[in-house]
Formats: sequence, C-alpha cells, structure tokens
Amino acid sequence: MKNQRVPALAAIGSAVLFSALYLTSFFRSAEAGVYDLFLGLKPPRPRTDRVALLDVDDRAIAHVGVFPWPRSVVADGLLRLKEFGASAVVFDIEYLDSSPPGIDAVYLQRGLPRDFQRSFGDIGSNVSDLFNALAAGQITPREARAYAAQLADLIASERDGLLDRARGLAQDNDRYLGQAARLNGRVWATVNLQTARLEGEQAERRAAARERFSVPVEAASDAPGGDYVDVLAPIPYFLEAARGAGFTNVVIDPDGVRRRISLARRVDGAWYLQLITAPLMEALGKPRIVLERGRLKLTGAALPEGGTGDIVIPLDPQGNMLIDWPRENYFDSYRHVSFYAFSRLEELESALEESVSALASLESWFLPDSAGELVLAYANLAGLVETLDASARARRAALDDASEEAFDQWRLGRQEVREGIRNLLASGAVDALRRAAEGQAAARPGEAAALRSEAESAGTLAAGLSSILSEIEEIRSRLDSTFSGKMVIIGRVDTGTTDIGVNPFHGEYINVGTHAAVADTILARSFIRPVGSWASVLLALLSAPLFVLTMGRFKAGVRIAVGLGGAALVFWGSYALFAASRIFVGPLGATLAVILASVVREAADFVSTEKEKRYLRNAFGTYLAPEYVEELVSSGTNPRLGGSKRWMTALFTDVRGFSTISEQLDPEALVSLLNRYLSTMSDIILEERGTIDKYEGDAIIAFFGAPLTIPDHARRALRSAILMKRAERTLNEAVLAEGLTPSPLLTRIGVNTGDMVVGNMGTEKKMNYTMMGNTVNLAARLEGVNKQFNSWILTTDATVKEAGPEFLVRKMARVRVVGIFEPVRLYEVLDFSSDAPEKLKTTVELFHQALEVFEAKDWTEAGTLFLKVLSHDPEDGPSQSYLARLDGFRKKPPAKDWDGVFNLTEK
Repeated sequence: MKNQRVPALAAIGSAVLFSALYLTSFFRSAEAGVYDLFLGLKPPRPRTDRVALLDVDDRAIAHVGVFPWPRSVVADGLLRLKEFGASAVVFDIEYLDSSPPGIDAVYLQRGLPRDFQRSFGDIGSNVSDLFNALAAGQITPREARAYAAQLADLIASERDGLLDRARGLAQDNDRYLGQAARLNGRVWATVNLQTARLEGEQAERRAAARERFSVPVEAASDAPGGDYVDVLAPIPYFLEAARGAGFTNVVIDPDGVRRRISLARRVDGAWYLQLITAPLMEALGKPRIVLERGRLKLTGAALPEGGTGDIVIPLDPQGNMLIDWPRENYFDSYRHVSFYAFSRLEELESALEESVSALASLESWFLPDSAGELVLAYANLAGLVETLDASARARRAALDDASEEAFDQWRLGRQEVREGIRNLLASGAVDALRRAAEGQAAARPGEAAALRSEAESAGTLAAGLSSILSEIEEIRSRLDSTFSGKMVIIGRVDTGTTDIGVNPFHGEYINVGTHAAVADTILARSFIRPVGSWASVLLALLSAPLFVLTMGRFKAGVRIAVGLGGAALVFWGSYALFAASRIFVGPLGATLAVILASVVREAADFVSTEKEKRYLRNAFGTYLAPEYVEELVSSGTNPRLGGSKRWMTALFTDVRGFSTISEQLDPEALVSLLNRYLSTMSDIILEERGTIDKYEGDAIIAFFGAPLTIPDHARRALRSAILMKRAERTLNEAVLAEGLTPSPLLTRIGVNTGDMVVGNMGTEKKMNYTMMGNTVNLAARLEGVNKQFNSWILTTDATVKEAGPEFLVRKMARVRVVGIFEPVRLYEVLDFSSDAPEKLKTTVELFHQALEVFEAKDWTEAGTLFLKVLSHDPEDGPSQSYLARLDGFRKKPPAKDWDGVFNLTEK
C-alpha cells in the first residue's frame, strides 16, 4: 500500500486538478480547440445542394459603380430570383433605416423617351397638317387661327403631362423594395434581437414584428430562451412585404470562434427563429416546434429524403446547436453566384431593347422588296417593340398590384422577345435588307452612301443582338440551374465588409456562410451532441487512476509507455466516439491528467530511486568495489531491512602477532601501517566482488554473494584468500624495507560456505549491513584454527566442493563446532592448481597418505609418514602440528572410542 500511495495521489490529484480547470475559460477554450480538431478529422459528408449564396462581391459593386447600392438594385434582383424559381430569398442584409429617393431607371431609359417621342410626334404632326392645309388652301386664315389655338392647348397639355411624368422619375426605393419583396412572395428579412428596450420610430415596429415574424414554439418551462427584451425590425415597407424574418444574433465562444448558433429565442413571450431557420421550417412543411432543455424537436417535418417524421436537434445547456461546419473556406463551400450576374443581365436586356428599337427604326425596311421579306421583318420588329412596351407595363402592374398574372406577362413577354430576335436573326432578313439597299444604291446614285450606311448599321445591330442574346442565354441558364428550387442567401462579401468571423477551420470566414452551414446541418441531420463538462470530469477521474495505478508492477519504461498509450487511448477513443456517433466528450482534461499523473509518478519514482541509489552507494561504497556498487544500484536490488537468508561465503582474516607489532610502533606509524595493510587486502576482496563487512583492528570480515547474488561466491572467496597471501609477500618486502614494521605481517584466513543471514541490522538511525549465523561463526573459528594446524588458509568441504577444481587444497582434520554434532572436514587452501609448484603438489600427496593412516589410528606409521613429508618439505606447518599431536597421544592416548574428530572449543 505504501508503494501505491504516491501513484494514487498523483492520479487523483491530476484528475482533480484538470477537472477544476474546466471552471476556467482558458481551459474550456483549449478543449474547444480539441473539438475543432475532431471536427476537421471526422469523415467528410456530401453537403446540401438546396442552398445557394448570392454574393454582393467586389465584381458586382464595381459593375453597379456605387456602394451602398440604391435599394432598387436589390429589388430588381428579387424579381430575377422569382423568375428563376428560388424557393426562398433570405437577406443577411439589414434594412433598418429609410434610404433617399432614387431614379426610376426603367422609365428613364424606356418610358420617358417614348413619351417624349409620342408627345412631340403628335405636336409635330398637327403643326405639319396645319401648314399643309393652309398651303393647299383647304382652310381659311380664320380657321387656321382656331386650329392654332387648339394646337396651343395640345402643346400645353403634353407639356404638363411630360412634366408630371418627369417628376415621377424620383422613385421611392424603399417602397420599390417592398413592392418587389411582396411580389416575390418568398422573401425573409432580418430582425435583430436587443438586450435593451428600443425607443422612437424603431420601437413602433415592435408590434408589427411580433405579429408577422414570431412563431409558435411549444417551450418547456426550463427551456433556455435567452436574455433579449426587444426586437429591431426592418423598415415598414420591407417589414410588411416579407414573408417572414429571422434573427441574425450570433453566439461567439470565449476564444472568438463561432461553433454554435441559437435556433430560437424569446422576446416578451414571443418566439423568433434564427435567420435561416425561419424559412427552413417552411421548407420542412411547418412542423410543430417543441423546445426542451437539451433539444429542439420538429414534429411531423417533411424530411428531405421524402416522407414525414420528427427531427430532433440536440442543444447545449444554453440552447445552442453545434454547427457541422464545412472544412472549405466560404467561396469553396456551397454554390455561389455573384450579384454581378443580375446587374449584367439587366444591362444586357436594356441593351437588347435599345438594339431592337434601333433596328426597327431603320427606313431601309421600306425599300422595294419583291419577295416581301423586308415588310415581314419590319412587322416582326414592330411587334417585338410593342411586346417590350407591354412587358414594361406588365412589370409596373406586377409591382403595383403584386400580380402574379402581370408578372407572368412580363416574364413571358421577354421570353417572346428573345425567341423573336432569335427567329429574326435566323430568317436572313438583315441580308435581304443589305441586298435591297445595294440594289437601290445602283438605281439611286445620289442616295447610295446613305443606303449602304444604313444597311451596314443593320448588320452591326444584328451582330450585336446575336452576341447580347448569346450572353443572356448563358447567364440565364446558369442562374436557372443555380437558383431553381433553392433557398438563396443574399449577403455582402466584398473586401470592404466587416461581417467576418472565425470558425473552427478558418481565421477569417465571411459570416454569411454561417446560415448555409446551419441549414446544411439541419437538412443533413448531421447533429453534434454536446455533453456537459461533467462527462469530461468523470472521464478524467476514471482514466488517470485506471492507467496510473494498474501499471505499478511494470518497469519504468513500460509504465511510461502505458501512461502515454493510455493518454492516447483516451484522446483518440474520444475522437472515435465523436466520429462514429457525433457525441463530443472533451478528452483534454482526462488526457492531460493521465500524462501528468504518469509524469508525477515517474518523477516521484525517480526521486525515490535516486534516494535508494544514494543509500546503496552510502551503505556499500565503503566496503564494495565501485563497479560492484554501480551494478548493485543499476540492478535495483535493495536488501530487505532485517536481513534475508542466503547461501554465500564468509571470509575472516587476522594478522598473527599484530598486538606485539603494535606495541612497538607509535600511533601514527601504527595507523599508517594498518591502513596500508587493510587497503591492500581490501582491494583484493573488492576486486573479487566481495563485500567488506567490517574491520576489527587488523582483522577483516568480508563475505561473497551479497548484496548482489554471485553464483561463484565460493570460488571468489578462495581466490581472494590466495591473492591476499601473495600480496602479503610483496607488502612485507616494502614495509620491512621502509622500516614501517619490526616484523612481517602474516595473515591467517578462515573461509566457509553455507546458509547465513545477511542484511541491515541495527536501528533506523544506525544500521550495518552484516552477516550472522553458524556458517559465519565457523568461518571465524577457522581463522583461529590455523594456529592449531600451523596453516594460513583454512576452509571447509562445502567451500571446496562449490569452488571447483581451480584450487590446490590439502585435506585436513575433521572438526566439530560447538552446538553442531555433525563434524566438518577442513581443508587448507594452498594455491591455484595451475600455479602450484610440483614440490607443493608432492607435499600434498605425501600429507594425504599420512593423514589417512592417522585417521586409521595407526599412530606409529602416521608419525613415520609425517616425518617423510617434513623430509620433503621441512617447513610444512600442518605436518609439524600432526607430529606434535602424535607426541601428545604417546603421553596421553585418546579414548579407545575416539572418532578422529577434533572438537573446536576455543578460537
């Protein structure tokens, strides 16, 4: 449990931390950025073709030549949209204030010139008739005066009529816009919801807006309705003419991004719909609108794929729908047409009318023509002119009376004119006119130039008509395919517009496109279901503990991989849920919680590990070789406090007669000598990966096989013993030569292998990594037993068996330790087998023969054989010790039942 405390605190603390961060706007904005990423990564879907955007762009503004436009330009566009069959015309343009009067461009270009031509034609005809009658003597001067008075009255009447019609050129464009909207019949205006009460004339529109634009919404008592208190409606002409209206108020997240939209908002108990949502309800068959907390339900909607059903739109807690934005920028998403196409079409049709009138006014149509082609062509042209005049009158009537019949007359009349021009150009009438003019030019040389000039003009006009008609047909075909049956959104998109926002994919996105994206989201029913922050908090509280606490049994590398993998799993698992079901559970808090918890865990583990490493270095650095210490640290092995039972090898050393030596040296010299001796011997032990337990004066206590397990601990212990005896000779030569000691330092060593307890012993404040047990005690005894056998290195059969054949050993007596009944065979370690001289090996062989006879209790023969060993090696201490024992046996024989085992009763 203690080991899991830090990971548990890290996991819970991280989860709580990032859960609390959901209370801050900056973290919610960061989570919103993850939402934007998911929205961009989700599989693309087909976008709706039921929406088109009519752009008031730079090209359109440049073509009209002024901005803001006279509202008559937009009114003309409404007639065109009706002509091309738009199912709804949605204005993302506010008409809140009256505009100055404009000029009736249609009447100025066509009506007024015709009125002048007719009036002055009538006056000229009457004047001509009067003078002709006088010249012919048909009337008297008195009668002429009477006719002159009547002519004066006619002139005055025509003058007053022209003056009145000229005054009528000042057109009320607001009224004209209202007329066009009413005639279109499918225009949707904008309203702007207010957080403060309006005053003055704008406040007077409130009642009309409520009556015409509010919609029935069945709202639950806890349904969010917003904080609006008033509604700003368009100018009265437009207000009364629009089929409906929707609000343009937008929802902007704290980071400035538009991700969601309010679909319905309440003002003084009346409900209003968002701009595109209002006409969309009509397109969906006017379903019942049921608003509840968390959803807006359209009951009995006409589904885009056919049939009826319910459409349930998920909403966030504030009553907003998340928009399924297209990835593309404004101009690359949905269908677009520049308003230039409408103004260009108006320009072309005006040019077409002028060209038809000019072509009809040519006198060449009255040239002699035996085939009658010119007369027929003129009749057709005159008919086209009359049809144009009738269409203009029908247009006025359609606007004045909102007459569908008059509108159809205007539409069909213009269609008839285009077909008539097409037929005229195909009939070859212009070529016939050229032929007739050429024929008359030959017959009437004085008029030849004029005839040919007029024929050339006819050809130029015909070529121009052909070009104009071709461009008109191309534009009309494009507009018809774009707008027929579509909801058309009109908005300003030129470089001067300030109606630019930020969406999840673009730092600058023209806001008109928001309405298309809203309609697309609803029509495709591509709804994104927002889940409150509580789900993200829950995810964080579950994920961090799950991944951090379950990886405790793994190594650091695996833990890090699991932590990062867990964070990735949380993050991309959330995306998989989003891509599959459009449910967004914010993963940022949970992802960061898992990462932070993993980092904290690993940091704590690192600190703990470093602490343990420092402990190990401090604990073992003084009695383990540096490489061994680092290996111990790297292995992560930490000896259990209180000790553990291990099979290992203990080594005890002692310098013979060191007390006598120390009495002959002053303290400084004694310490110097002792440190030099201990350093030399300790280095050998450490090099063989032994552990220095402690120093007791000149004695060294060491062991092999802990704290790290060493399989060949017995071998390394015996190697250390042999190498220490070799180093002793070199050391003695040096210290004797330097006068550091009065006599050589001769080391006795005891080695034993077996089970022993090793570990940290002592108190929490003062510990010592040491060993204990019978095996240890025997090793200590063996060091002292050397004195009894005149040997230097004694070990046991357990050590010899485990050490292997690398060493030359001499079998010695069997001994019995206090407290242990089973006897132990002792061995003297002499040298490495490969290094031992033949003389030593012969000594060992002779000694073994003598020992065998000794243990058979043939004391006489044994004495003879030990003497034989001494004759071979007079310095052999063990043989001398056995001969001494035999002398004792002769004085005091052992008991008859003695088993040949020596009891070790003292060190």
